[in-house]
Amino acid sequence: MLVNTNINGDFCMEPQKWCRFLEMAAAGKGLVSIARLLAEVSGRPAVVCDLTLRILASQAPPGKTLNFGDYLPVELPRETVEGAFYRGRLQEAGTGIFFLMLPIGEVTLYGYLFLLEVAEDWHPYREPLKAAALAAMIEMSRARIAQETERRYRNEFIQDILYNNLPNREAIVNRGRLWGWDLTRPHLLVVLSLDRQDQQERDETLWERWRQLMQSHLKQQAPEIILADRSDQLILLIPFATNEAGVNKGKIAGLVKSLQKSTAAHLDGRTFSAGVGRFYENVADLYRAYQEAKVALEISRLLRRRGVLTFFDELGVLRLIFNQGEQELEDYYEETLGALQKYDAEHNANLLETLASYLYASGDHNRAAKDMFIHVNTLRYRLKKIEELLGQDLRRIEVLVNLYTALQVKVMLGR
Repeated sequence: MLVNTNINGDFCMEPQKWCRFLEMAAAGKGLVSIARLLAEVSGRPAVVCDLTLRILASQAPPGKTLNFGDYLPVELPRETVEGAFYRGRLQEAGTGIFFLMLPIGEVTLYGYLFLLEVAEDWHPYREPLKAAALAAMIEMSRARIAQETERRYRNEFIQDILYNNLPNREAIVNRGRLWGWDLTRPHLLVVLSLDRQDQQERDETLWERWRQLMQSHLKQQAPEIILADRSDQLILLIPFATNEAGVNKGKIAGLVKSLQKSTAAHLDGRTFSAGVGRFYENVADLYRAYQEAKVALEISRLLRRRGVLTFFDELGVLRLIFNQGEQELEDYYEETLGALQKYDAEHNANLLETLASYLYASGDHNRAAKDMFIHVNTLRYRLKKIEELLGQDLRRIEVLVNLYTALQVKVMLGR
């Protein structure tokens, strides 16, 4: 227990206890042993978590028990109480349990070390928490090296598939067997990207927390899915036994919904967007699906959409305009909708909004009017005005297609 005091009256840990923590780490005793020693030294429950707050090891002192799920119910404090120490309270209803937390690692963050049931006088627990965090960092960095080595080789193999660097299907299938993957089965390819709060945001720790969270979720819920990462994106290879589009899309939508729920729950309401390539029977064609999935994701970004799932084969005409130059898109927009934009600016009107509501309501007058909180007769009057200004008949399908495309171009151009 904590028996010594320093000149300021704070408790200090006996030097041999520091040595025991470091000896455990050096011998590779594991995080459970470190948590057990911390609980013994402090007399308080100890919990080691990864970056997603998934519990890696926990230990309560004799006579006490810990009853948590896979994750510690806590929201990370945003400000320290002293140095790197954080104080807070568990979020489980009715617990009222206070904790003292110390991040594991400094330059590289590996996880978090919690000491529970810490009263207001938390200073006595700083020394044992520091010693345990140092030991945990050694243990977790050792494990991280092994994990990163495996991850690097896996990513290199997946990259060879996605960039068509392997000679044939047989070579891909044979290398896949080394990883325990059956690449004779057809796979759908999905690219995930965490939505940014702003264009400049690039939080490496946040991204790593998300990657670990997705990896843990898939390992538990869908271990057959192959996960890789490249730059700031995650790549999923999902095996399917059928090429029925409706069945496959339904399963992917369900999977993405589950991953979105997990992301929001553990990352303060954050979302990600996903792009899906077309279905290919041959694994050697996955490089095409990869390019398609990236295009689908990029188009959803250009359309300012967040938290969405976009299938490449549903993009329609947007696939054609995606590769057009910006000046060509500007010209197309001006020729198609420039007259409406000019009229709105000069008369403080909202004909562009009216047209968009009408098209997004699939031509349903009542629904469009309801969406805009106007009377249906007002909507009809505005549509008539739009026809006059554009010299177009809104009953013609080719006119509606052109106008819808121009509205998408408007969003892509950021107007």
